[in-house]
Amino acid sequence: SGEAAGLALGLVMLGSKNAQAIEDMVGYAQETQHEKILRGLAVGIALVMYGRMEEADALIESLCRDKDPILRRSGMYTVAMAYCGSGNNKAIRRLLHVAVSDVNDDVRRAAVESLGFILFR
Repeated sequence: SGEAAGLALGLVMLGSKNAQAIEDMVGYAQETQHEKILRGLAVGIALVMYGRMEEADALIESLCRDKDPILRRSGMYTVAMAYCGSGNNKAIRRLLHVAVSDVNDDVRRAAVESLGFILFR
């Protein structure tokens, strides 16, 4: 399915920060009307940035400003993956801000879930 394909792309390129892959995944996510594909790509994009910390900040900013709530949720997952286990203060503040301010329940929920990834050790 499309959802599995998006996840698979992220898993195959875990932590690679492959610019072409990210550009293609984000571009397709912005064009498609299929929610399942979009959900898979949302997590896949985040996985490509696993462990990259500050290198992911530009992508995170871009995703967080998107009008589509699923792509904003992808921004939260990207924070989680990029800063996973780091306890990074800036990432925690960003997630806490979104957790109380985004208009979409799913984006707020993703921000709270992502806090767990950053704070675990």
